[in-house]
Amino acid sequence: MDRRRVGKDPTLKAAEPSLKPTYVEQLEAKVERMETAFKQKSEELEKDAARSRERIKADLEHRFRDAERKLMLEVLDIADDLRRACELTAADPALNQGLSLVLARYNSFLEKHGCEMFSPVGDEFDPEHMEAVRMTDGKKGQVVDVYQPGIYLEGDLLRPAKVSVGAGEVSQTDPS
Repeated sequence: MDRRRVGKDPTLKAAEPSLKPTYVEQLEAKVERMETAFKQKSEELEKDAARSRERIKADLEHRFRDAERKLMLEVLDIADDLRRACELTAADPALNQGLSLVLARYNSFLEKHGCEMFSPVGDEFDPEHMEAVRMTDGKKGQVVDVYQPGIYLEGDLLRPAKVSVGAGEVSQTDPS
């Protein structure tokens, strides 16, 4: 008869004594804690990496937009020169027609790339979208003439319109 089990209830399962030395149990507990810490640190690093990727992406988009804006501003100077050349060649119909065709093609290029011109003649002066280069006779605060049209690039102001603004009607009084 096996006396080791005498007096013990066979339905109750007693905790088996661990056959592992205590230092092994301590090492296993330490490994488990380190694995948990490693998982937490790796999740934190993944989140940091994702934030860094987003920040880099936003920075690249910003740089690309800035480079695009600079290029479009240089291109707009050429368009302005073409407009002035068309105005100067009004006396020569053949030359004027040729320059007008080039200018029309150039304008379609600008529209294709998100540029929209505005010429605010007759509008109220808006200092956020216009640059007053001259005050002249006309209704006070109203745009009388446009020297250079303004440009929006994808809804944002790329270049303000250069305009002359009315200073108020000049009354011609007879000094007699």
